[in-house]
Amino acid sequence: MKTLLRVLLLGFSWLGAVAGAARADSDAVEALLARANQNIEQQRKGDIQIRVTDAAGRPQAGVTVTVDQRTHHFRFGSIAFELLPANHFTPEQEAVFKQRFTQLFNLAILPFYWDGYEPVPGRPGWERMLEVATWCKAHGITPKGHPLAWTHVAGTPAWLSELPPDCSRSLLQARVVENVKGFAGTIDLWDVANEAANTVVWDAAMKMPERIEGERYPAAGPSIAEVADWIEPCYRWAHAANPDATLLLNDFGQIAWPPVRERFFALVKELQRRGTPLHGIGLQAHEPRTEWFHPQKVWDTLERCRELGLPIHFTEFHPHSLGAPISGGYKEGVWSEENQAEFARIMYTLGFGHPSVVSFTWWDFTENDSYIKGSALLRKDLTPKPAYEVLDQLINHAWKTHATLKTDADGRIALRGFYGEYQVRPEAGATGPVTFQHVPGAASEWTVRLQ
Repeated sequence: MKTLLRVLLLGFSWLGAVAGAARADSDAVEALLARANQNIEQQRKGDIQIRVTDAAGRPQAGVTVTVDQRTHHFRFGSIAFELLPANHFTPEQEAVFKQRFTQLFNLAILPFYWDGYEPVPGRPGWERMLEVATWCKAHGITPKGHPLAWTHVAGTPAWLSELPPDCSRSLLQARVVENVKGFAGTIDLWDVANEAANTVVWDAAMKMPERIEGERYPAAGPSIAEVADWIEPCYRWAHAANPDATLLLNDFGQIAWPPVRERFFALVKELQRRGTPLHGIGLQAHEPRTEWFHPQKVWDTLERCRELGLPIHFTEFHPHSLGAPISGGYKEGVWSEENQAEFARIMYTLGFGHPSVVSFTWWDFTENDSYIKGSALLRKDLTPKPAYEVLDQLINHAWKTHATLKTDADGRIALRGFYGEYQVRPEAGATGPVTFQHVPGAASEWTVRLQ
């Protein structure tokens, strides 16, 4: 009996310790999210001063003014691949796609996978790409080209490996220059090298005519110097083609796997040591595909990458929603649409709440063309999942500024607002709304003259 009591007491003690640890972890996560929300308030907003005068410049007191934020300075995005194929949508479906896309996003990822973009040498699909990129620009959406240099089979068309290595490298240079220069002014944001820390180098890929995807991701990869040797010229070519372009290095695994993170970190440091024109880094945030990342692990990754001194882009986030078991140890259960939405809320709060993050891309937009089935924001019939509604609530409501205020005795209004484009409309006496830009590092002191 004494032995049984001792076992029971030890069991209760263990359960109590586990419960206590769980409570402590929950409290720590809540504190971290509170810190992120505090950062959002302090760093994603800035002071705005509005002065209302008459036509002669005299201040006007007691004027009611509506202040509406129209767009975000921070980039929220997704892929727009489905706009490219002819007859992919009916006209009605395309209209729904575009409406749902523009409601949330000011960033669109366009596919430049070499195998699909130029399946026949000398015949790239630039015409339709230009049409879609132009549509993006006309609707206040920044288009991003993805990717230019990638040794995955999708980044190396079969016809390329039939050519001598020197010839294939010259064609890679031509591809980088032609696209970056050819789309300059329309597409000025590029994922130049993709997954370079995890894949084989260029010359090795050219010796793999069998095109087996797994062989492009070796367990023991090339040295950091070897990786830098093949991708650094790509950045120099791109920068020479368009000095105003923003050039990113994109990769996966940095959150879940510390050794991968450190290898990526070392690659960026080596590129910086060489003076490479690299302007930002991309964290894909989808591997392992069923893991619910612990929020502290996400934050620690961002803090580590912050040491590189470059803007951070979340580039490929797309959690499941079709019932797969959740992995990672932080959260139990299955990937339902509701859990997908909750994970999105946490991840977007952490991303928007970290000062080094400048964009957040949800990868799959609809289930009609999803890379990971169940990971899109819209179902096949283009109806929104709960995750879409969560993003809408955050992007268009919680993180947007709308106010109606009256000018004081000096004709002034003061407020804090999220960074982005604003329309200011006095209640009477103006011909229409006046548009202003509210951006970090610049004084937002605006004057509206009544007619």
